[in-house]
Amino acid sequence: MNKNEVELVNRNKVTRIFPVLKHFNVPNVITTMGMVFGIICCYFLARGDLRMAIVCLFMAGVMDLIDGYVASKLNQQTAFGRHVDTLVDFFTCVIIPIWMVYDLLGDSLLIVLPMMFYCICGLWRLANYNITEAGKSFSGVPVPTAMLVVTVAIWCVVTYGFPLWFASIAFAIMGFMMISNIPLPKYGPWHIILGLGGLGFMVHVILSGS
Repeated sequence: MNKNEVELVNRNKVTRIFPVLKHFNVPNVITTMGMVFGIICCYFLARGDLRMAIVCLFMAGVMDLIDGYVASKLNQQTAFGRHVDTLVDFFTCVIIPIWMVYDLLGDSLLIVLPMMFYCICGLWRLANYNITEAGKSFSGVPVPTAMLVVTVAIWCVVTYGFPLWFASIAFAIMGFMMISNIPLPKYGPWHIILGLGGLGFMVHVILSGS
């Protein structure tokens, strides 16, 4: 029995005990790292460190940006990976911004109502994504993109004293755009623009603490 056959036998023994591990592959590990960064983000939010929380949230977004690309290149696109990806997206891109709002911007109806709308739209978008056929384009703005926009808005309100309605409008607009029929190619120039914009924002956030 050669080395590969031994590894396969050992893996089969493990998956009989822990069947979920049959889904263990590189893309799913990358997706799971997004959850890890999200949890670390929550840790920094609990400590009141918005700067580090945003950095960790950005890293979670990076994991989401590359897991699908890696899955397509390795031909490891699975229904399990798709479900895990949407669950992680809901946690990092919907729940965490809501935590930021309550923790940093208070409970004014001016922000709470748009935030609730954003949450519902994010939930429905992700659920719809799971039951529709995967194509070459997204229908509507992806949840991680919406997360980046509302996070920038929260940062501007907290750090630079922008009016609260600035964040409210960002949540409302992103909610509508997530459930819209705007076509966006899964991998195109807008990804580069988004990545560069997010990277520039992260550099700004990091330097703001120096």
